[in-house]
Amino acid sequence: MKRGTAVRVAAVVALAPLLTACGAEYDPLFVTGTAAEPTLAWRDCPAAKDDGITEAALYEWDDSSTVDDPGRTLWHIRATDGKTVSQRIRLGTAPDGFTTERPLTDALDPGTTYALRTNMASDDQVSGFLTFRLEQLAPGQVVFGESDAESRTAYDDRDDEEFGCFPE
Repeated sequence: MKRGTAVRVAAVVALAPLLTACGAEYDPLFVTGTAAEPTLAWRDCPAAKDDGITEAALYEWDDSSTVDDPGRTLWHIRATDGKTVSQRIRLGTAPDGFTTERPLTDALDPGTTYALRTNMASDDQVSGFLTFRLEQLAPGQVVFGESDAESRTAYDDRDDEEFGCFPE
């Protein structure tokens, strides 16, 4: 691995907890589904009232990408009129109440690394960010980082505090 690449990867790993929530061990943002239908989702925090995704974007991640400049934007949606969504969003679609700022026109490539960034409605959660590859996706799996994937059962069994969800 080139030195510049190693520094960028280390920066992403170091910033991931800051981008999710204070003290979070894992990113509450995750990707699930299959390579044919990747879907983004957010782990709901019971204490976060009226929270939900207000904006989401997919980027093509490469050797020059950083958290602040994640690469070429492939897809971008934004909520209108204060609308949020807490359910899953299939990449390339826009739920009711969302505007497509940039439609997904390129087919996703299994050999490419992608970055996904979301913004949330509440002050209890801040932006989520992760990188992933389509080859990580399989039925019953969740991916919450390029090197972090596990079964949905194991993910659901984790304590909410590991994702920055703290009781009121």
